[in-house]
Amino acid sequence: MGLTYLPGTSLPDTSADRSAFSQMEPLLAATGGLSLSQVAAVTGLEGSTIQNWVKRGWVPKPVGKKYGETQLARILIISALRDCMQLEQIAKLLAYVNGQVEDRSDDIIGESQLYNYLCAIVRRMRPEEGLSLAKVRQLVGEETAGYSGPTPDAAGRLEKALTVMALACHAGRIKNLAEELLHELT
Repeated sequence: MGLTYLPGTSLPDTSADRSAFSQMEPLLAATGGLSLSQVAAVTGLEGSTIQNWVKRGWVPKPVGKKYGETQLARILIISALRDCMQLEQIAKLLAYVNGQVEDRSDDIIGESQLYNYLCAIVRRMRPEEGLSLAKVRQLVGEETAGYSGPTPDAAGRLEKALTVMALACHAGRIKNLAEELLHELT
């Protein structure tokens, strides 16, 4: 198997034995948050794209022109899903999980933990083994087994959202593979 990247980034995934977001933490700690150009370098996105997501209310506003853990994790999630989901659908999905972007009090899970769960599930999805909705739900259930949220419906909401996210990431992988093969034909 070739080099794999962390979902939503241009960084190699070297964290198979630990949380995916832990690879971002040294960057955040060393700089007290990332500048727009640093976030763009990590994600492979244009700075104007990131600014547009902030302007549209999909990503919390940076503090002092610095993107912290919450902003970066949300950007990574949106970036990971945008290959196969419309941005408005992603925004609705994230609102289903964590409510209003600027209001942390309605969150059922931190953005970095949500990203960690997504990465852990995606790592375990093996296209060569075949993939069914039942298998994805099983993986989601196994990864989130220790989760207990702030509301009675939090675990169910998280599982539903992660199932959609994992399927979208998988579909994005397949789409990118098809595009690579198509490119070889021309």
